[in-house]
Parts: sequence; structure tokens; C-alpha cells
Amino acid sequence: DSPIHYEEGDPAEAILAALARENIDVLVAGALEKEVVLHQFLGNVARRLVREANCSVMLFTHPQKNPKPLRRIVFIADRSQQGLVALKTTLMLADAESCERLYVIGIVTAFDEARASITRDATTSATKKTNHAEEDSLEEFVLSAGATEVPIETRFIRGATGLAASDFVRSVEADLLVVPLQKSRETVQQLPSNIAWVSDVIPCNLWVIR
Repeated sequence: DSPIHYEEGDPAEAILAALARENIDVLVAGALEKEVVLHQFLGNVARRLVREANCSVMLFTHPQKNPKPLRRIVFIADRSQQGLVALKTTLMLADAESCERLYVIGIVTAFDEARASITRDATTSATKKTNHAEEDSLEEFVLSAGATEVPIETRFIRGATGLAASDFVRSVEADLLVVPLQKSRETVQQLPSNIAWVSDVIPCNLWVIR
């Protein structure tokens, strides 16, 4: 009984127009990608949907009639109010999927650390204090989502670029990567620098929550 909408023209433009016109809350699609230097890169249509859709987008790298459970999920925390709502939504999915482990990660790039050093003394002790504060903040963020039976592990991923997080997702063999994003009225949404890679690289199934 689901309505079917037929569109004409450029695939990305047609899908984006239908999403806006029909007030869609979430788009589910297969992600066409190609592998280059050990990373899977999104195709042009999927890339535009991640950047420009005015709703949540869930992309599956290998859609299956009988899909395997989402046993390992990685959630990128931005510690915003919308990020907290996204985490609570993710916990509901993780619980329904009997998730074995949910990794809630923070991303710190070399640029982030350089910027932070401008506002404080770049001493070893100061760095340790900052690291502890970041870890405590991430733990508090997870606890604020409320009680859950889902096993959760918090991690801070540090690297020269945000792509270190993509490598982490691959290393834990995650089934789903969850990225909370602010809704934007702009035609092309500018993603935060440390997660800008998600509009190009897809290490596993991807869920962008808006």
C-alpha cells in the first residue's frame, strides 16, 4: 500500500525534489560506491543525498533481501542537544538489533589540537588535563542519554585528519556508522571539518540523522 513516486531528470535532483515535496523523514537507499586505495568512495548521487537531503539518510553498501543484524555500531558524538537526540534514537535501533557493542567516539584532528594549543599552554600536563576533560565530557554525554542494556564503549580517535575515524570503523568491523548532523536550509550543507569525509568515504552502512 506504499505510494510510489516516479520522477524524471537527473537522479539526485529528482530524489531531492521528491524528499522536499513529500516531507520525507528518512531516505533509505543502496550506496553505489567504488574502492580506491582501501577506501570505499560514494557515487555522485549518494554523495549529494548525504550533503543536501533535508531529512535523515540511511545508505546500505550491500543491500540484502535477508540482511544481517547490525552487531557493531559506531556513533560519532558531537555532544550537542541534537546529537543527544540522535544518540537516543541510535540506542533504540541498537537494542532492537541486539547490538553487541555500540562505540561512541569523539574525533580530534591535528587541526583541533593546534587550535586548542593557542588558548592554553602547550605543556604535557596541560595536554593530559585536556585529554581527561574530553574523555569525561564524552562519558557524561553517553550517561545523559539514559539507562540502556546496550553495551557501550567510548573512544577518542586522534589522527592527522578525520579519516582516522573511518579507519577505526573498519578496524572494529562495524556494521553501521551513525553521524548526527544539523538540519540546514542551505542548498549544500557544509559539514564540520572533522567529519566532512562522510560525504565521500563510506566504510560501512551509513546513517546520517538530521
